[in-house]
Amino acid sequence: MQNPMMGENPQEARALVRFAAVQAVLQGVQAGGSLVQALRSASEQSWEGRRYSFSTLEDWYYRYRDRKFAGLVTPRRSDRGESRAMDPQAVAELCQLRREHPQLTVPALVAELVRRGVFEPGAYSVSTVHRRLAEEGLDRKSLKAGAGPATGPTKAFEVALPNLLWMADCMHGPTIAGEKAQRTFLFCLIDDCSRLLVHGQFYPQERLEGFLDTLKQAVQNRGVPDKLYTDHGSAFTSLHLGIVCANLGIRLLHAKPYHAWSKGKIERLFFTVQSQFLPTLAFEPVGTLEELNRRFWRWAEMDYNHREHSALAGESPAQRFARLGEGLRVIDGEVDLEGLFLMRIKRRVRKDATFALAGSLWDVPPHLRGQMVTVHFDPIGFGRVEVWLGERPIGPARRCDKIRNAQFAKSSDYDPSF
Repeated sequence: MQNPMMGENPQEARALVRFAAVQAVLQGVQAGGSLVQALRSASEQSWEGRRYSFSTLEDWYYRYRDRKFAGLVTPRRSDRGESRAMDPQAVAELCQLRREHPQLTVPALVAELVRRGVFEPGAYSVSTVHRRLAEEGLDRKSLKAGAGPATGPTKAFEVALPNLLWMADCMHGPTIAGEKAQRTFLFCLIDDCSRLLVHGQFYPQERLEGFLDTLKQAVQNRGVPDKLYTDHGSAFTSLHLGIVCANLGIRLLHAKPYHAWSKGKIERLFFTVQSQFLPTLAFEPVGTLEELNRRFWRWAEMDYNHREHSALAGESPAQRFARLGEGLRVIDGEVDLEGLFLMRIKRRVRKDATFALAGSLWDVPPHLRGQMVTVHFDPIGFGRVEVWLGERPIGPARRCDKIRNAQFAKSSDYDPSF
C-alpha cells in the first residue's frame, strides 16, 4: 500500500519522516540523555517501516539544527534522469555492505541501502552502482578472482605437520550404466601438509551421510585432524556434523563466499582424479558402485599417494605423511566411534510397537508405544539402529518381521493389543 504521507511532494513527505526521527533524538537529549544514547535509541526504532543507521540520524540531527525543517528536505534534482557521481559516504556504505554480504546482487544491495536511508529511491542507477563496485574491486568477477577485502588466506600456505588441517569437498563422479543409470558423487579428504588423500569414496547422493561415512573411515585409518576446512555445501554445514567434530575435538571451518581458491589443494586433487583416474574407466567400465570404489581406492593407494608430488620437493604424499606424522592424535579405544557418527532422527512409536525408517518398519519394545523416541542409525546399510528415550538408551531395533511376530502370538507374554 502506498504511504498516504507521500502525496504530491515525496521530498517533503520523506522530510516529515526524518523530522519525526530527529524529534525523538531531541526529546532524548532534553530528557537528560547524551546525544549518542539518543541517536542509538532512534536507530533501533522503525520510522514508517524503515530503520536508519546511527550516522544517518546524526547527519539529519545536525542538518535540522542548522536549517530546521528545510535542512531535512531533499531538493528535486535539476539533473534528474542524468548520470551523477555518488557521494563518498554512500560509496563507503555501499562497499561495506558488499564486503559483509558478497553474495547479494546489486539490486538487492541498492534496495537495502534505500531501506537504510543511505540511498534516495531512484538516486543511482544499477549501472552506476555496478561501475563504482568495479572501481573498488568489489564487482562479482573481481570477487570470484580473489580480489577485494582480505577476508581469507591471501598467500600460498601450508601447515607444518600432518593432521593439523584436512580439506574436504565433493565432486560429481561418473554415471554408472546399467538397467538404471546411477549418478555418483565423490567425497574426498586431503591432508594439507602432505597432500595425502586421507580417504575418498563415491556415493549415490551428495548428502551428509556420505560425508560422515568418509570422515569416519578417515579418522579410523589416519587419526584425528585438528581442523577440518570445507565450503558451505549442505553436506558440510549440518548441526550433526558440528556435533561430531566437537566430540572429536575437531575445529570445523568453512570457506568464505567467493573464496573457493583457498581450497586449491583439494581442487587440484579433483583435477587429477578427472584427468588420470576417470579416463581409465573408458577402457575398463564398472558396473556397480562397489566396483567403482574398489578401483578408486586401488588407484589412490597404489598410484596417487605414492607418486612424487611437485609441491613436496620430490617426496610422495605417503612419504611425507610417514616422515612427519609422529604423535598423531588417534581415537581413544574407549570411545564409541561408530555410535558417535550415527545419524539421529525422532520418531513416534506406533500402537503396534513399530516405527518407520528408510521405507521399512522397525520393532521396538511394547512399553514404548505412543512415545517419541530418538533413533540413532547407520545410514549406510542400516547395520546399527538404536532407540533412545531422551538421553537413555533403550536398545537396538530390528526390522519388523510380521511372520516372526505372528509366532509370538502363542506365547504367554504376547500382548494382543498391538
